[in-house]
Amino acid sequence: MSVRGKVALITGAGTGIGKATAERMSADGALVIAGIIGDEERTAASDFTQRILDVRLQSDWDAALADCREQFGGIDILVNNAGLLIEGTAEETDDATWDKIFDVNLKGLFRGCRAVIPEMRQKGGGAIGHLAYSASKGGVTALTRSLATDHALDGIRVNAVCPGTITTPMVEKMFKDTGDIDAARNASIAKHPLGRLASADEVASVITFLCSNDASFITGQSVSVDGERSIR
Repeated sequence: MSVRGKVALITGAGTGIGKATAERMSADGALVIAGIIGDEERTAASDFTQRILDVRLQSDWDAALADCREQFGGIDILVNNAGLLIEGTAEETDDATWDKIFDVNLKGLFRGCRAVIPEMRQKGGGAIGHLAYSASKGGVTALTRSLATDHALDGIRVNAVCPGTITTPMVEKMFKDTGDIDAARNASIAKHPLGRLASADEVASVITFLCSNDASFITGQSVSVDGERSIR
């Protein structure tokens, strides 16, 4: 895919889909900057240029973008991958949990876009990819369309990827926390008509395509990578 020579900032790049996307884009010739938090992610993303990036902090976004500008001449691709997946009914979800999910999954995504769009406009364009999770999915989808419309003439494309259940450490922890990991996994598989869960690499391939020149006429779309779960 045509991401060779592009500067790509990927949040949450130390695990799961983010790590798989960093590896895929790097293999395809992109210069990857891994946005990480903590020592575990630092070790997992050791093959990439790293920046501490808590998506909840505008100061971290500003510092990361300053580094991209000063060291790499700007940014071409942003992958807003960092996210939380906390399951629970309305009765089980307290205000703090709700606020935390949206602060990371939606506001964190917005902060990133706000930071990178001036940089991309100055370079003549770019591509932004979002991951849309659970309760924040509707907000991400609406924001994707709005940003795509607002910045089409800037040459900036914005798309979202909506994954099903993916075999990542975050999902495996969710299964484990139920107390019966096999039953939880089988119940999740049963919700996917393809009869299995996806690998992070399968989602990373779609993200890389949407951020590449091969997808130059695709913008404002929310692409389901969910084994038909959303249709059932």
